[in-house]
Amino acid sequence: MLKEDNFYLGMFIGALLPLLAFTFFEVLQQYVELYTKPSFIYILCIGANALIFRFFIKKEKDNLSKGVLLVTFVYALAFFWFNSKQ
Repeated sequence: MLKEDNFYLGMFIGALLPLLAFTFFEVLQQYVELYTKPSFIYILCIGANALIFRFFIKKEKDNLSKGVLLVTFVYALAFFWFNSKQ
């Protein structure tokens, strides 16, 4: 699939995947009534990176996985920062 093992590409993929998952849940919520708290949706979107991270680890794409992991930590810190203020 990916021939390159680039840290910045991993950061891009790690940043894009939760945004796509969030967009998917927002569109889904317009058509189906979801009985969940918004924080659960945010955690699911951040957790989507765990799947791609595991895929890159199995394919031995270390730099891609490092980029995904860095962005995942940034998203997780932002989530806890904004939820601690509520």
